[in-house]
Amino acid sequence: MAGQDYEEKRDFVRMRIETQVTYTIKGNSGITHHGDSQDLSATGLYMTTDYALSVGDIIDIIMNPSGERLPPFTAQGKVIRCVTDENDANLFHVSAELSQI
Repeated sequence: MAGQDYEEKRDFVRMRIETQVTYTIKGNSGITHHGDSQDLSATGLYMTTDYALSVGDIIDIIMNPSGERLPPFTAQGKVIRCVTDENDANLFHVSAELSQI
């Protein structure tokens, strides 16, 4: 990346992908929730959502990229972090480790 002034310590490059995420929590009656992706890598997803997930939750994820030229991205992940936004108590920052793509 041009202008990158830090050393990337991850094995996979993070891609900044901002699109809507639809997800369901395993064992939670198939209730659908929505969020917005921020970063995606080969092993993880960082998103924001208005639902407070619990660390350890297994989620089924569908990302629909804008436009109809690309198929939806589907994956399963395990929530490894969920923190409340400093400025909005109804917004949560979620990191999930992807296990199935």
